[in-house]
Amino acid sequence: MGATACGALASTALAAPTLDGVRDAAYGTPKAVQTVQTGFGDANPNGGSELDAAYAHIEGGTLYLMLTGNLENNFNKLNIFFDSQAGGQNVLQNDANNGGNNPENDGWAAKYAGFTFDTGFQADYMLILRNGNFGGDRFEIDFATIGGGLGAFQAASSVFGGSLTGSNANALPNGIGVAHDRSNTGGVLGGDQAANQAAAAAVTTGIELSIPLAAIGNPVGEFSISAMINGSNHDYLSNQFLGGLMPPQGNLGGDGAGGFNGTVGQLNLNNFAGEQFFVVPEPASVALVALAGVALLRRRA
Repeated sequence: MGATACGALASTALAAPTLDGVRDAAYGTPKAVQTVQTGFGDANPNGGSELDAAYAHIEGGTLYLMLTGNLENNFNKLNIFFDSQAGGQNVLQNDANNGGNNPENDGWAAKYAGFTFDTGFQADYMLILRNGNFGGDRFEIDFATIGGGLGAFQAASSVFGGSLTGSNANALPNGIGVAHDRSNTGGVLGGDQAANQAAAAAVTTGIELSIPLAAIGNPVGEFSISAMINGSNHDYLSNQFLGGLMPPQGNLGGDGAGGFNGTVGQLNLNNFAGEQFFVVPEPASVALVALAGVALLRRRA
């Protein structure tokens, strides 16, 4: 194999995904695949929410994160927590300021106060994503520093200019971009039984994010992400987590058994089998693996 071919291969191996809500080959294999059917309705493509699989790729100081599936257009929340630096909260506290201009989700920290992640996961940052119609179609994104207090919150409304879908490479002031493609009709079915993981892994569309590593504390080692779908007021958790819950498993609600009590603060993920988070490899190691593959091909040329 010549230098030109190797150079082309290196470019391909290290190419950044296109931010369009469609999974690119650059993502490689999933970091997590859904384990349980959705209790928030099977989207076909509308009328339900599901998290089918999670993918991550780091390139040029940016984390590209792809969560395939559907997010119902009723302002249900996709909440994504990042454990990306030292410290953080394993048990969430009500010490993050309300923020944003979306009247549907103010007070998320109060609803989550007392919520406990799996042992070893300490949340540092959070993204909130939702879509629906409130004075017109809109897709919204918020970013919070966990425990950051007053002002540690960014929010953007109608990032796709009056549409539920689209792409915006600079949706938030900290440089986070987002894309949404809600065309999926496959993936997991509705229910509480074991998911068809092959069908979940086959889904190629959903919510895609480009996140500057600087926005999540410039992680230097591997870091973890916990994604979950919540109700429109942050007070009723579905059974859609990545990493996934073990079947059979219905919606957690606020009490772990599908009941509503106005809060999710009583939930402890240690009470549920498995790890409700997934790991993103160390940023430096991702590039080294790709370069090692190119070097090996050069030696064989």
